[in-house]
Amino acid sequence: APQTVRVAPAAPARPAATCLLIDRQSGRTFTASAPRTIIGRERTPGGVLLRDPNVSRSHAELSFDGQGWRIRDLNSTNGTLVNDVDVDECPLRDGDLITLGLTNLEFREN
Repeated sequence: APQTVRVAPAAPARPAATCLLIDRQSGRTFTASAPRTIIGRERTPGGVLLRDPNVSRSHAELSFDGQGWRIRDLNSTNGTLVNDVDVDECPLRDGDLITLGLTNLEFREN
C-alpha cells in the first residue's frame, strides 16, 4: 500500500528584531536591528549616526540575544548612561533613557 508522508509546513521566517531610539531633543527616530547595532559619530553599516561632538566615533553597541536588548559602552570618552546611571553594559527595558554625550535617546522595544 502506498504510504502518505506528511510534511510540516516550514515555519515562517521571523523578521530580525528591531528597536527604536527616539532623540528627545529633535524627535528624530532611529531603528536598530538585531543582532547588533553600533551607535556613534562615525558611519557604520546599519549603525546609528549621531551628530554630537561629545559622542565617540564608535560609542556604544546595542545587541539582541533573542530574549532582550542590551547596551554596552565601547570604551567611549564620555561614557554611556542608562536612566542617569553610568554603565559599562546593562539590559534595556522599554522606556529607558540612554544618554550618549549630550544626546538623550528613549529606548522603545518593537
